[in-house]
Amino acid sequence: MTIHVVGVDVGGTNTDAVLLQIDSHHAPKVITSTKMVTSSDVFSGMLNAVQQVIKGVDVTAIMVGTTHFINALIQRRGLMKVCTIRICGTATQAVPPMANWPQDLKEIIDGLTVFVAGGYLFDGSEISSLDEEEIRTVVRRALALNICTFCVCGVFSPCRSDQEKRVGEIIREESNTAYITLSHEIAGLSLSERENASILNACLRPLATQTIVALQKALPPNIPFFLTKNSGTLLSAEDAIRWPVFTFVSGPTNSMIGAAYLSGIKNGIVIDVGGTSLDIGVLVDGRPRQTHANVKLTDNIRVNVALADTISVTLGGGTIIHLNEKDESVQIGPDSVGYRLEQEALAFGGQTITCTDIALAAGLATGIGHTTVKISTPIVQQVLDYIKQLVIKNVDRIKTNSEPVPIILCGGGSILIDTNQSIPDVIQIVRPDHFAVCNAIGAALCSLSTTIDSIVDLFPSSVDGGEQRKNMLDQLTREAYEQCEQHGARPNTIYLAELEETPLAYIPGGHRHRVQLTAIGQLDLNKLKQNKQETQIQKCFVDIKHEVSPNVKPLISINLKEKQPVFDNDGFWCIDAIDIEYIAYGAGILGCGGGGESYHFKLWCLELLREGKYKMRVAPSSFFSSSSDLVVDVGYMGAPTVTHELLSNGHECLDAVNNIEKYLGKKVNAVYSGEIGGSNGLMGLLVAAKKKVPCIDCDGMGRAFPCLTHILPFIHNLPATPACLCDVRDQTFMCTDDMVSTPQELEDTFREECIKRGLYVGVCLPPISGEQLQKHTVHHSLSRAWFLGEAKFNHQIDAIQAVASAGHGRILISDGTVIDVERHTTDGFARGRVSIKTAERILIIDFQNENLIARFDNGEIVASVPDLIVLVEQDTAEPLATEVVKYGYRVSVLVLPAPEALTTPHALQYVGLKAFGYDFPDYKYIPSYASIQSVWDVYYKKDFTPQQQTKHID
Repeated sequence: MTIHVVGVDVGGTNTDAVLLQIDSHHAPKVITSTKMVTSSDVFSGMLNAVQQVIKGVDVTAIMVGTTHFINALIQRRGLMKVCTIRICGTATQAVPPMANWPQDLKEIIDGLTVFVAGGYLFDGSEISSLDEEEIRTVVRRALALNICTFCVCGVFSPCRSDQEKRVGEIIREESNTAYITLSHEIAGLSLSERENASILNACLRPLATQTIVALQKALPPNIPFFLTKNSGTLLSAEDAIRWPVFTFVSGPTNSMIGAAYLSGIKNGIVIDVGGTSLDIGVLVDGRPRQTHANVKLTDNIRVNVALADTISVTLGGGTIIHLNEKDESVQIGPDSVGYRLEQEALAFGGQTITCTDIALAAGLATGIGHTTVKISTPIVQQVLDYIKQLVIKNVDRIKTNSEPVPIILCGGGSILIDTNQSIPDVIQIVRPDHFAVCNAIGAALCSLSTTIDSIVDLFPSSVDGGEQRKNMLDQLTREAYEQCEQHGARPNTIYLAELEETPLAYIPGGHRHRVQLTAIGQLDLNKLKQNKQETQIQKCFVDIKHEVSPNVKPLISINLKEKQPVFDNDGFWCIDAIDIEYIAYGAGILGCGGGGESYHFKLWCLELLREGKYKMRVAPSSFFSSSSDLVVDVGYMGAPTVTHELLSNGHECLDAVNNIEKYLGKKVNAVYSGEIGGSNGLMGLLVAAKKKVPCIDCDGMGRAFPCLTHILPFIHNLPATPACLCDVRDQTFMCTDDMVSTPQELEDTFREECIKRGLYVGVCLPPISGEQLQKHTVHHSLSRAWFLGEAKFNHQIDAIQAVASAGHGRILISDGTVIDVERHTTDGFARGRVSIKTAERILIIDFQNENLIARFDNGEIVASVPDLIVLVEQDTAEPLATEVVKYGYRVSVLVLPAPEALTTPHALQYVGLKAFGYDFPDYKYIPSYASIQSVWDVYYKKDFTPQQQTKHID
């Protein structure tokens, strides 16, 4: 059976369309294609393009890639108020929905936000039961406010979705015209990011309905049509109405799929060059390599949806060449003539030299424009050399090994690259036929997909020969295959495209894992042809304003440069939003791959400051030196994977401190963070602010480590009690000296309670005196984090080197690529190793929650604990946690010296390599510590006499 399909890509400048012929005996064949300027209303231009390629042919389906919905968000057009219902019980309330969104977008979308009873823990047990009457009250309140769009997000709903589904049913019972988005259908674990994506989806639901109806009317009748997803798969018209967020950035993915088909190359590198940008991606088995790291679809809002892993560079056919006529030197871009190429470029009679003109002058292309382009050879060669070096550099960055690969060129601007040139480790450069409409061809060839994200028990093979493990993975795979087939995939084409297993730290036995898998299958076009009928789509029941909002404001970008600490009259360091950005970044670096991500705690701090009810004040450690001073350290205990989903309720650590005070009958004078590394680096600030006491510029270890036994007070044999923990249900557990007598016993007892309570609790450790504080803590920890953040935000070009210098450390390797990640659990800890390819050799980093040891593949040890080994993303200098780093990540590795207190022979018994089970007889750890300055040392200009200062924050 021979059938025809149409692929369409609607871009901001051009709309491309192709007609493909598909039969069971031959590869798909491009029959015809067209490219035309995108119309202002989108639909008329797309209809013209489709009509140009169909020309009376019987078409089975139309596949459309469009930026229509993300453009609506950017322009603040056609967006609806959303009622956001977070099903969480007493948990997750410290960081509300839409935290840190641009204020103008939040004002447009935020109709009503509520926290309701319900939610689950990682093991499937309830935080609390769903209260259906509470839900009905919320829904009726929203409807009374004329809000008809709902977003429902439950804690751990990707693992157990029944509460979200029931809330959806209740909304439908109250209104049969409401638009409902359930977060477990949008993304996997990571509550804030999934909720962000779900709210963005919800606010576009009415516009999606209206748009799809308009598309249905504009396109030829009775032809099913699909929209392409960010992941390079398809959404039916009905599903596009439900999930418009999935279509936001499908263009680069479509181009890579089209490039794979046109070239016949399944594994290689795709370079897609448009009018203003050059995108480089990687094909693996004919599919774009995906990324989940810090994805931001628009307005710097973090989401956890999958996108193609690409490097984008400002270079395209419209890039302007700036000429210095005195010496004929050039500057390439970064500005571009954009859609005005045909008015401004030399080839079209204009006065501006563009990269397209360079390609014509170099003989790389012909037939463009109507004017002969003459540019001197030196100028042309300078530009071509620049483009070649740009390609060489970025191809090397995106590769994961030294094996030679082919390059496929696509996009109209790819004429800038000479296919005959030689590039290191590249076996061939191919520009296939129809390269200018690769994106539309890729849209026509997209498949269907299903993703499952769950927490399950995966028993090791040693238990029963791997039978239980295999059965669980087979069950999840079957579920994915069945869902993929239900979506319309041809059964015999479905395959498992992605499988990742991440063990949960701290759970005894090491069986509990987060499993993410994706199944992909080809659309069953024959079945579609046999059942071709008019798609029934829900009517849009609300009025949508299509004009661009007059209140659209540019994204507010806080100037994070040249910040200096501010001190009050008493000498306290007054923390503001920029200080929080600095400290949060620095805490991420000091986390050494562990300690939990600081991002959500940063949002919590910013919310607290925004409310204006509390002040964050920091005192130097010298401020508290008396034996009569009583200070405590605080922090969260739990598995980082769980804490991405189960956020704080805002009271856990505070209640733990209050219980310690009640037990002792004394008030604490100040608070400090138990560990400066990771999320806990900000915890002292939060608790101190709510207690209205200072936070001390110190911590218990100068970095992150996995156990309570690694803090200096315990290493120095201070008492292990009294200590208290509190869970998300506000239930506390006190440890006294009649229960435990050693730090290890406290660690074991608290860890057991932590697991029972959902792997997320707040902890207050035994109070110490000011005199003890001077001897048994790491001083200037918040300052060290601040200086690391200051270095990053003030050195955008060479941020990684600046951060290394600010930490008195070094760059161990630069611009490496992760080529392998192994993870497993032993004794409750997430252990494993990361292998990183460099230009010359492979670096291997072993971790136990945190990075412990770095060695080259010849066995040479180049860094170890207690020094800080840190992976950062090459492009952003952002620190990478051990539970999120993946194959293909481009990274640099930093080594920062440990605080002096961790390098003594006694401390090394607890935090040296042997303490973590390593024994290398030929390796000797040599400390390289440097003095850590405080912000007072650098910025405070007055005489500071601690005993004269007040110790209470008004």
